[in-house]
Amino acid sequence: MESLPVIRQRNHYVLNVDGAIESIHKLNSSTTMLASERLLDQHFRSLPDTLAPTTVAERVVLLDALWGTRLYMDSGSSDRIVTSLAGSAAMLIDSLSRLGPDTLVEEPECVIAAVVRVFPVILSQGGGSDDGFRQNYSFASKFFHWATRVHFPIVDKWARARINEIQRERAVKQIVRSSTAAMAGLTYIDEYSRWIWFYSDLINDLPQSDRHRFLREDCDSQPPTYRIKNSLLRILDKVFYVQGGGTGLGRFASEQLSET
Repeated sequence: MESLPVIRQRNHYVLNVDGAIESIHKLNSSTTMLASERLLDQHFRSLPDTLAPTTVAERVVLLDALWGTRLYMDSGSSDRIVTSLAGSAAMLIDSLSRLGPDTLVEEPECVIAAVVRVFPVILSQGGGSDDGFRQNYSFASKFFHWATRVHFPIVDKWARARINEIQRERAVKQIVRSSTAAMAGLTYIDEYSRWIWFYSDLINDLPQSDRHRFLREDCDSQPPTYRIKNSLLRILDKVFYVQGGGTGLGRFASEQLSET
């Protein structure tokens, strides 16, 4: 007799909209933060361009340098990641192209299935869990976030702290862990699924009027000479980063002390 599928109970969140908008304005007031975002916007365009084997190294170097993911801590780590991305480009483009613009909100389990396929390209460059290489969990979330911009939440210690706090306030059972040290017993992909469920549930609970207001406020608070049309996911990342204690470009230099 076949067992019935497990139905996940959705969590419900209430976001302080005025407080969130204040956080958006605060981050967008940082000239260095905006400069970083412009560079990433210019270099992470379409999936074929982002994952082009001959130039993917440029995006790995750029993201690592701008957001301080400290790939240098493992000798040769950057080269291994570049080689892995270049060799898996066709599979990555195919897997990521299957995700629609609203998949995170409407079918988060499909995003999780994509994570299972694509994250190991970065997390397991050495061929197995015993290879001694760093997992580069935060870098993977950032790279794939910018690759599609609408599916993959960014992992950093500031957003982690705020999301963990929100989930504890709501008595959520399977919460984003308070730190990477608190992830004992979970794989990186298992824990990352909790980030995906959080953003999916949260956005589902946001009225359309608030979603449009976030998009408008984020756009209007950027310099008129270069405005990035950010996704709601990207904007919410700004909110939780600031509310978790982050301040501008400093996120890139310090967050990796605890996110590896």
